[in-house]
Amino acid sequence: MQKFVQKNGKQQLYAERIVMENWPQYVGDACARYSTCQSVINGIMRVKVTNAALRFELMGQKTNILNRINADYAFPVIKDIYFV
Repeated sequence: MQKFVQKNGKQQLYAERIVMENWPQYVGDACARYSTCQSVINGIMRVKVTNAALRFELMGQKTNILNRINADYAFPVIKDIYFV
């Protein structure tokens, strides 16, 4: 699968999909219980958060979360995160 993705220039799309699936690994199980990665479009991740206090905490940790996500890849997959 990885060779096909590289051959067809779809690394960004593939990486975005993997990041969406691995959202709980980046924020932990407790935060993942109240948040869901809804989409990633052009490097912008949209995350639905059902708890206002958690949304505030995640907004404060946005830089750390971005660094954790992008550390797994040779190129920046996620440019920004919108918490809704």
